[in-house]
Amino acid sequence: MHRKDAVRLAIGLMTLLLPYAGALTLIPLAAAALLERGVRLLAATLGLLLIARPLLSQLDVDLPLYVIAISFVASTFAQLGYRRFDSLAGGIVHLFITVALGYPLATWISAGTIPIESAMFLAVLGGLSGTFLNQASRMRDFAVPFGTAMVMWLFSFHYPFPELEVILIICLFALLLGVGAYWAKAADTAAVISETIVGFLVIIFAGLSWFMLLLVFYLMGGGFTRYGYAKKQKLGIAQSHGGVRGYKNVFSNSLVPLAMAVLYGIYGYELLLYAFVGSVATANGDTLASEIGETSRSKPRMITTLKETEHGVDGGVTLLGEGASLLGALIIAILAAAAGMIEPIGIIIVTAAGFLGTNFDSLLGATLQSRGTLSNNGVNLVATAFGAMAGGVLLHILHIWNVL
Repeated sequence: MHRKDAVRLAIGLMTLLLPYAGALTLIPLAAAALLERGVRLLAATLGLLLIARPLLSQLDVDLPLYVIAISFVASTFAQLGYRRFDSLAGGIVHLFITVALGYPLATWISAGTIPIESAMFLAVLGGLSGTFLNQASRMRDFAVPFGTAMVMWLFSFHYPFPELEVILIICLFALLLGVGAYWAKAADTAAVISETIVGFLVIIFAGLSWFMLLLVFYLMGGGFTRYGYAKKQKLGIAQSHGGVRGYKNVFSNSLVPLAMAVLYGIYGYELLLYAFVGSVATANGDTLASEIGETSRSKPRMITTLKETEHGVDGGVTLLGEGASLLGALIIAILAAAAGMIEPIGIIIVTAAGFLGTNFDSLLGATLQSRGTLSNNGVNLVATAFGAMAGGVLLHILHIWNVL
């Protein structure tokens, strides 16, 4: 074992000092940093978390010690395990090590102050976020410990989480679907983990039917990316890397639905349900509009001027694309109604929200994206937020009219 790895392992073992030494764990951390330059960023980041905890307590803000402990595990033991395998296998090993060590550490350090279900949820979430950051970031020794701690801290509130085995089954289910997308060459490694994070949280807070709606979007997006792919390649507008999706694409289309699902799980407002379905309808409608509309024989027209433009130009729309957008939103709406998530009349709301969100996406493409203000992923994020807002507003209007 190299000295750098041995020192990293020693830092991991310092988690055993946390309940007794607390912020004084900075002393052995500083010694480790002096001994090995290669772990100085890691030691500094973990030290920052240890210093932040007592400072935040002065403001009556609690950064739980067990959250810091799991971030120690994710950036030390799990990191060492990751290196011994290839990218995807290493990511899975990173996740499993974080959960296997993080859960008992969290239950021990919390000393019964949190339910064991909460400890397991945070260990799994810490494992997923640490694995993702390990894949996506170049500054792993900062991003993994700090980012993992911040994500767990965000979710360290009292909530009736399911039983331990159910939490693990949900994680494995979401992970297996992501691995399936990887084998089907529809997602890269970072996208697999990001899809797993989204699926895990959506199912935990809102239920399986909510995630299945998102899954339909993922499947249709991956399938229609390959629709007319040869023609798109000829025109120079095909998705890069053979249509394999990255984590930016996943999060730009899924962050708003994820936020709506988590908020619904906490507050239970019907408006959040319609906002969720409206955002998914927007994402699906936009994907079908882009992938099918680009194969149209007629030239697209700019949504702002209605003048003809070339295929692939941001803000260009076609009749075929508009029809595909309407169909994509309608499919999500019908499935949501079939699953009992929305009332039959809600199909109209969701379809309209998805169609409006898709065209708002085109409007942003013709304006902010063409000027370089927003990237394509930024446009997708804003458009899904608009679709969510449209779904909520339309529901509120129908409530005012006593239609619902």
